[in-house]
Amino acid sequence: MSENDQYPFLTGGGEMGKLIRGKDWSVTSLGNPSQWPQSLRTTLYTVLNSKFPMFLWWGEQLTCFYNDAYRPSLGSLGKHPGILGMPAEESWTEIWGIIKPLIDQVLKGESTWSEDQLIPIYRNQRLEDVYWTFSYSPIMGEYGKPEGVLVTCQETTEKVRTVKALQDREEQLLFTIEAAELGTWDLNPVTNRFVGNHRLKEWFGLGPDEEIELSLALSSIAEKDRDRVANAIQVALKPGSGGRYDTEYAIINAKTGIEKKVLAKGKALFNANGRAYRFSGTLQDLSEEKKAFEELHKNEERLNLVIGASELGIWEWQLGTDEIIYSDRYLEIFGVNPKSNIIHPDLISMIHPDDLPIRDAAVETALKTGILHYEIRLNWKDGTIHWVEAKGRVYSDTEQKPFKAIGTLRDITKEKIRQQDLITSEQKFRLLADSMAQFVWTSDPSGNLNYFNRSVFEYSGLSYESLDKDGWLQIVHPDDSKKNAELWLESIRTGNPFYFEHRFRRYDGTYRWQMSRAIPQRNDAGQIQMWVGTSTDIEDQKIFAGHLEKEVRERTRELETKNIELRKMNAELESFAYIASHDLQEPLRKIQVFSSLIEDNEKKYMSENAKEHFSRIRVSANRMQVLIEDLLTYSRLGATAPAFTRINLADIIADAITEYKQEIEKKKAILDIGPLCSWPVIPYQFHQLMINLFSNALKFSREGIAPHIQISANIVQNDCQIIFFRQWYWI
Repeated sequence: MSENDQYPFLTGGGEMGKLIRGKDWSVTSLGNPSQWPQSLRTTLYTVLNSKFPMFLWWGEQLTCFYNDAYRPSLGSLGKHPGILGMPAEESWTEIWGIIKPLIDQVLKGESTWSEDQLIPIYRNQRLEDVYWTFSYSPIMGEYGKPEGVLVTCQETTEKVRTVKALQDREEQLLFTIEAAELGTWDLNPVTNRFVGNHRLKEWFGLGPDEEIELSLALSSIAEKDRDRVANAIQVALKPGSGGRYDTEYAIINAKTGIEKKVLAKGKALFNANGRAYRFSGTLQDLSEEKKAFEELHKNEERLNLVIGASELGIWEWQLGTDEIIYSDRYLEIFGVNPKSNIIHPDLISMIHPDDLPIRDAAVETALKTGILHYEIRLNWKDGTIHWVEAKGRVYSDTEQKPFKAIGTLRDITKEKIRQQDLITSEQKFRLLADSMAQFVWTSDPSGNLNYFNRSVFEYSGLSYESLDKDGWLQIVHPDDSKKNAELWLESIRTGNPFYFEHRFRRYDGTYRWQMSRAIPQRNDAGQIQMWVGTSTDIEDQKIFAGHLEKEVRERTRELETKNIELRKMNAELESFAYIASHDLQEPLRKIQVFSSLIEDNEKKYMSENAKEHFSRIRVSANRMQVLIEDLLTYSRLGATAPAFTRINLADIIADAITEYKQEIEKKKAILDIGPLCSWPVIPYQFHQLMINLFSNALKFSREGIAPHIQISANIVQNDCQIIFFRQWYWI
């Protein structure tokens, strides 16, 4: 026997009394029960031995106690028995914000009362909505101050739910009556007081606030139906009739005289003496029913056309009788002749054995949710397998009990074959993609990447779960990430191909350049079905391109340096040419002047040979003058464009022949000058060209062989073409 068993105030109390006696209270804020105040002992004894649910909070920490009557409200696998002896704030954390103000109020001496109050608590391994009717009362301590809070409570969850269900059902009934546009009536057979709703008053030609006299109700019945209706009412009011009332008749509006066909349904209630004390029911306007029936018939015809066009099999299952009705197409889907005598078990036996659990589970779910849907295989009698899809809806009565199911059956064999083909194609695609060194990836039309080949995972060192969780942008270099996302979103928006060069992080943390492309895959209507992309490593090309760019920059700098030097040299050459030509002109003029003076003054004393020599001196001096002027012109070519002049080419060639007359005579050269032409040329350049050609022709001739020089010109496509030809003849 434990030490606590010696305390009389802890005797009894069932399970909770035993738990309190067995608890080591010395480790709690209350201490050993021997130290507990008398007010706590008295109250706790009352709580433990009460058959009414009670809960007690005591002391500064509001230590928790409760009795066996309260125990069921805690449920299973919840707070019990852990909260026994615990502080209130720790044991009731989920509702502390609700009960703390009430506890504070009670500790000030004010009791509380609440009815059907919603206070959710944690029980049965979840937070449940629980309704309570409860009272919080202060328990006075030894010094006349509240030291505890006594809670007497009753869980009213089921009561609240029942009342709520009744209210919902009443609202549903009123809504149904209103939605069905019914007139409602109630007759007291004892007092003959007759009442009806606004709709019934309207049908009788009364206003909303007017009362319906029984005589008016009876006189509103068409005369041809009045006796029959009166007899039906008398039968319903007889004891032992069951009180059922169901008849059709016409009523006539007292104001408008419009006749309306109605269906009256009612029920008489009888007291213990067998006397009817209430008779109530509804009137349904059948005027629109005929129109609705005709419209329904049309809709049914349309539905049959749609069903026929869609090749759906139709079935109806009466759950009460287990009777099943099939359409002809339904049996054809099973591979059965509609005219054959077949029963439902025969059809069930054709379901693939592995798919029977699928069908049974779907039916069980449909009975709970109202929706039926499953796909299974059928084994036809010819040995072939066919896929079918069943869809349906389960209908329930007013008591929510399923009574009927209607649905369709569709042959989806071709669709399944196409799906399998797609799966096979995808498997081949993935097998091929996984064998490639390139990165291969796909996305849906919205741009969400849903596949990466093996190379992506081997390169990045990431798992599929990591890429799926944190996204593929995690391997893109931070400097490229924003632009990458912008371009990808732009491609998704416009449907244009995606192209971008960016850097991907490898498993070792290094980055390598990749060239990524993605092309949209479209269907026949041009709609994007998916994106297929690749990423190719271009790190080596990038390195080579960088080296090449570096070399180009270096060569460009060298070329710029050479150009600067060349411009400097050209400037120096121009300066030199100008100075040289200017300095040469002065002695040349003296040669020309003095040779002219000698030739003019001494001509009569000269031999013919001397005259010829002086003439040649003069010609050479003039030629020297032209050369100097040409040199000046050439030095200015960098600043101005050369001037073309139309001249006779024969004149320039004649000057060249004169220049080399002695050499020509010395080598006995043979000149063959053909027809020439006039053409725009730069005179000094062309003259120098001819001089050089004659010089080369004479200089490089073989000793002892007279050179043969031929010069001619042709007009080729409005252009003058001069031909210079040198030939040696052996003597």
